[in-house]
Amino acid sequence: MSARHHRSRVSSNRPATVPTATTQQQFKAALNAIATDDFAGAARLLDSVLLVMPQNPDARCLRGICANHLGDHERAVRELRRGLRSLGPVAPDTCDAYNEFAIALRGIEQFDEAEHVLRDVLAVAPDYAEAWHNLALVLQSANRLDEAVGAARRASGLQPENAGALLLLGKMLRTQGRLLTARSVLERAHAIEADDVSVLTTLGNTYFYLGEIDAALACFRRTTELHPDEPVFHSNYATMLTHCRRYEDATREHDRAFELAPRNSDIVVRRAALLLNLGRLREGWEAYEHRLEANPRSRRWTGTPHWNGGDLTDKTLCVYREQGIGDEIMFAGCYDELADRARHLVVECDPRLEGLLRRSFPNTTVVAQLDDQDSDSVGTSPARVHPDVDIACAAGSVLQYLRTDLASFPDRRATLVADPDAVTTWRNRLEREVGPGPYIGISWRSMIRTAERRLEYTRLDEWGPILRHADAGAQFVLLQYDQCEREVAEAERRFGIRIHRWHDLDLMNDFDNVAALITNLDLVIAPRNAVAMLSGALGAPTLAIGNVGDWAECGTGQLPWFTSLECVNRRVDGAWTPVLTEVATRVTRLLAGESPVYDQTRRKATV
Repeated sequence: MSARHHRSRVSSNRPATVPTATTQQQFKAALNAIATDDFAGAARLLDSVLLVMPQNPDARCLRGICANHLGDHERAVRELRRGLRSLGPVAPDTCDAYNEFAIALRGIEQFDEAEHVLRDVLAVAPDYAEAWHNLALVLQSANRLDEAVGAARRASGLQPENAGALLLLGKMLRTQGRLLTARSVLERAHAIEADDVSVLTTLGNTYFYLGEIDAALACFRRTTELHPDEPVFHSNYATMLTHCRRYEDATREHDRAFELAPRNSDIVVRRAALLLNLGRLREGWEAYEHRLEANPRSRRWTGTPHWNGGDLTDKTLCVYREQGIGDEIMFAGCYDELADRARHLVVECDPRLEGLLRRSFPNTTVVAQLDDQDSDSVGTSPARVHPDVDIACAAGSVLQYLRTDLASFPDRRATLVADPDAVTTWRNRLEREVGPGPYIGISWRSMIRTAERRLEYTRLDEWGPILRHADAGAQFVLLQYDQCEREVAEAERRFGIRIHRWHDLDLMNDFDNVAALITNLDLVIAPRNAVAMLSGALGAPTLAIGNVGDWAECGTGQLPWFTSLECVNRRVDGAWTPVLTEVATRVTRLLAGESPVYDQTRRKATV
């Protein structure tokens, strides 16, 4: 690290105080401590040096470097800024210190200044690989991924045998979705450092996203062999085995991780997914409760007593959202039962759902959650008390009391109710602006486009077997809620069809009108995103495309939360083609006047 290479230049024309023999010995001892990565010991020695020589720039910079390595980036910035001010602009013999300064600035999220410092360093030392590496990290932190990849390429090009440089480049390429290139880079890193667990983990995930399941599992298994007593590696391997539905092996690895770290919230929550997939709902929801410990900010009303399943007859209960909008819609299926149990129910929801939930649960007080900035401060408050309720509960925590087995999922078609006036408006618009149906709503992915999420989703250009039903009279209606105009226009050109969409409808935010539109559709086809959850909750016929083995299936291969929704699944090592072909046959059934969604109650249907 650059701290080891920092040149000491203690000289009489800079320090305010002449160093004593003891001070010189302490300074040398600090350098030796840094050379052996004893940054805490070096920091103590340098504090003593600075008491005598507070203006010495070398001691000041080294103290900042120690603070950097000890995770105290704010102090690192202060010390390095003060020391470097005396040393002057970037020069060949101060590049290391300025590089450390940039690392500290990144640590306190001062990305612009960090970039400026690193570019000054690279102007003086253009072949300084570590500065390119750090510039890549700064640009990534500033959400400038394309530029970050360029900097990471420079770093790895200067150090072609440096596994760490290749690892960073591989991670960034994977984030871009360039999985084949990422795999190639990571395999080079693996050839250099075959037993580096970071390389093995990243390469294993990349193999998994590419559907190369055996290679992925081999990487994760190797990490457990290298570190048999490290719980996180057993948990990682177990999670991958769970995705692959190798439940016996997954149980063994999860149990080993839990044995090694029974109080590690992340490990317990991962194990919960397996338990739910096995249909062990009581144990699964109990383990799932640890998600609040893993993410304390999601626990909002920390000063209000937390509901533990007890009697609510004389209590006003607040249920607050703590996850994405799809899960929030799914969990809303419990609200009417809670309203029946409690004296009164207050629901805090995503602002986009406020009107829809008020209409659907008229005997419940529904309020929009505070904005994100306020909710962050609430989440970190040790004793924030809700002013209007007696007791509070996170939405996902309700499940351990109300969904303890499959029989406890109600057999009802709809949870949510669309605005009847808006339903009429959209019925008229469809008839007037689109023509006769059947009307089929389509969505094909989530808004989050990570490499991992791509494993869960198809591409619209793969939907030919479905979209070609437009020739037989199917009317396709856009429900994809992010920026997708280019994809839609290309699909229209490629398949010679029309996908109907309205520029005055905000698919991202106007849930009242989206719900009204969905209520008028004959079928919705979507992945397991907010579109599918909303459609299922409204009781619309829905085909949800996804990978089998999601925890929300509760071991059924379906989503027991909704009775009008059927999952058409694939295995993670399978192709999407059979799934899309099966969905296409359901559209054929719809055009023939038959139901496209089978009676899926507790039904397992995996393609």
